[in-house]
Amino acid sequence: MRFAIIGGDLRQIIIARNLKSKLNEVITFGLGKNDGLIEAESLAKAINGSDAIILPLPVSRDSISVNAPLSDEKIILHDIIDLKPRLVFGGIIFADLEKVLKQEKIEFYDYYKSEALTVKNAVLTAEAAIAIAIVETKNALFGSKSLVIGYGRIGKILSRYLKALGSDVTATSRSRDCLAVIESEGFKSLSTNRCREFANDFDYIFNTVPFPIMDDAFFSNCNKTAFIEDLATDSGTDFETAKKYGLNVMLCSSLPGRYSPKKAGTFITEEIMNYCFNSRN
Repeated sequence: MRFAIIGGDLRQIIIARNLKSKLNEVITFGLGKNDGLIEAESLAKAINGSDAIILPLPVSRDSISVNAPLSDEKIILHDIIDLKPRLVFGGIIFADLEKVLKQEKIEFYDYYKSEALTVKNAVLTAEAAIAIAIVETKNALFGSKSLVIGYGRIGKILSRYLKALGSDVTATSRSRDCLAVIESEGFKSLSTNRCREFANDFDYIFNTVPFPIMDDAFFSNCNKTAFIEDLATDSGTDFETAKKYGLNVMLCSSLPGRYSPKKAGTFITEEIMNYCFNSRN
């Protein structure tokens, strides 16, 4: 097959190399010059003649252009649609783009909807979150008290890793059923709505929920030496207020692409290959 890899970060370079190693023809656009890879002179030359194009994770950050941090050129999504690609892969294909792809009868697959991939991504996110916490504080998690806000995929894995490293872990949820699960798995539980009351109890705080929870009331009650990571996309965390209270708060989104691009790119490659050679048959 011939793949065109459009935009993205180091994960896309890994995907390109992985696909080439499996004897596929690979051309890139919006990734710059990389050893062993061919960078097309234009978007059209990349897409025309390709069996599939691979867009990054996330596909876009503004719903207009491709997420392409390694490119000086803005790659407009509608320009890609106009070139009528045969098959489009992408991570987090937003609703409007999905609608246009359907209207144009362009086959597409959102690889981030794969439960297997999102779980593996959560593992990489948890690993990176712990690495950041240790490096930034120059302290040990052993003997600390950690709060994990939210008990979804990332929250579950992160809680287990923190406990394995000797931290006293409290995990939160809004669901009474989930709170029972948290306790059954050996963690302390707390309703997410009560985080503000107990924020002062923790040395490390990790937010995984995509809605505002860390606000003025939360930060005003935090331990002033606490280290706080926001792992959620579009969480609405009030970073200016955090600065006002002198707190060490970091926005830590898209960690797999920044800290584990080799493994993250390999996971995406596996999902794409499975779709091309198994799911479509």
